[in-house]
Amino acid sequence: MEQKSKSGPHPKVDPGPTAEDRSYAEWFAWAKRGGAPASACHAAAQGAFKALSSGKDVSTAVQWATAAMSRPPENVSFTRQTYCAWFSLANIDLNLDQHRAHAFATAAVHVLDAGQDAAAAHAAGLVAAGIR
Repeated sequence: MEQKSKSGPHPKVDPGPTAEDRSYAEWFAWAKRGGAPASACHAAAQGAFKALSSGKDVSTAVQWATAAMSRPPENVSFTRQTYCAWFSLANIDLNLDQHRAHAFATAAVHVLDAGQDAAAAHAAGLVAAGIR
């Protein structure tokens, strides 16, 4: 009689950033491009999200994002903060388009989550973005 092998617990597979995380990072980078500090960038992203989720158009989202930058942001998860930082680095500092900046940030975060350091995360991001 054949015995079925029991498999142990399967590791949780991180699906990566959600569509909301990606959009949030784009709004964060929009504010960061103007030289705003991280807290103001998070507030801007949150302001834009409030406008868009209430049915406002992108022009109004820009207005709400700009106004929100003068207020402290609501709490932001560490995961989202990390993703925003890597996305901004790729999109602004490395001048990558949004698609490649998302690939860069996703790869970098996965490497960090695996316990490697920032240098390894940066290298993985470059590979994912097609630079190396």
